[in-house]
Amino acid sequence: TFAYMADPVVIELDALLRDYLLGLVLIAGAGGSDSVHRPVQWVHSSDLADPSPFLTPRTVLLTTGRQFGDSLEELDADLYVTQLLKVGTTALGVSVGVQWDRIPPQLIAACERQQLPLFRVPYDTPFIAVVRTAARLLEAESHSAEARRHEQLGFSSMFDRRRNLAAAEHGLRRAVLQLLLAGHRSLADEIAVPLFGRLPKGQVVAVSLYEPQHPKAAAELTQLVTSRPDIFSAHTDSKLTIIAEPSSMSEVRRVLTTHGLAAGISERASINDIAALVEQAERAAELSRLSHTGDPLAYRPEMHAGVLQLLQGSLEAARRAQGLLAPLRRHDAKHDDDLEQSLMAWLAHHGQTSAAAAELGVHRHTLRARVATAAQLLQRDLDNPDTRAELWAAFRLTG
Repeated sequence: TFAYMADPVVIELDALLRDYLLGLVLIAGAGGSDSVHRPVQWVHSSDLADPSPFLTPRTVLLTTGRQFGDSLEELDADLYVTQLLKVGTTALGVSVGVQWDRIPPQLIAACERQQLPLFRVPYDTPFIAVVRTAARLLEAESHSAEARRHEQLGFSSMFDRRRNLAAAEHGLRRAVLQLLLAGHRSLADEIAVPLFGRLPKGQVVAVSLYEPQHPKAAAELTQLVTSRPDIFSAHTDSKLTIIAEPSSMSEVRRVLTTHGLAAGISERASINDIAALVEQAERAAELSRLSHTGDPLAYRPEMHAGVLQLLQGSLEAARRAQGLLAPLRRHDAKHDDDLEQSLMAWLAHHGQTSAAAAELGVHRHTLRARVATAAQLLQRDLDNPDTRAELWAAFRLTG
């Protein structure tokens, strides 16, 4: 539901029907002269057999008709329309191409008899587009009303209304994603199709990334992931999850790379395996973020074996590790000393001198002197955890 709970700002039904981009067609209940001038305060979508307990006056109700199954009896249609009129419903919009290829004549006749405006919603028009258009029209009307009344009532916050609308859409997208991850594909379709259009199908790829901070990057990414039927996106905490068909991935990669967004990209698999794909994407996204390169990272199975495993096959990583440890190895070779072995044991015992000295069979003062000499040769602060992690990785790569 997208409701405005402040002053009852309304638009006329005709304002919604006249938006040519929606393609809405009024087909019944227009006999009264005031039909198209009926007030609209918000838009709600429901496939319940009796949605009236959840509706308030001046509502435009959208439905796919799934609650009626393949056939609709005349008595059921009359009862349905009566229930809507009792709670002050302004009009009924029915999507075609989802449950019905055309609106049943029984429903058309019931709306005509009881003078409830009935309009057809084309298959290519998702319910969320109707909701957004109504929100835009209501916002414009609110702005005009505020200009007339601000001396008496003060300014109401259109920003809050936009924010509430965005929050509601984010919540619905998050719910659809959770249903997909839990394996409830049919239920996810029921919620998503009327509002956002069809979900990606067949083979898909998952992408995970932290929400971009730069406004231009955020705007371009949002435009891409909300405008195509072969892409679905949802926000979870501070992350954005994208599910896309392979044909759209070149465009997704272009936006990620252009704006230097750290992201993880999963393998390609069936939509039924989406939970595993999202896990892959999140793992790759975390490694991409830690690399600080600002480039999207494609998932590889060895990523679950640990970061060091990723470096094992890297010639550049091996070269840098050799360079880091070179001063110790030159010293040991020249002076027949054991700085490298001593430092490795000290790191393995998390800097505990006594434990490391016992393992090496030397006095702790001897080990402490060796570690201090190693620090001087490396010109590194061994109390820094980053330095210790880097040295340990270097030992593992060159051992």
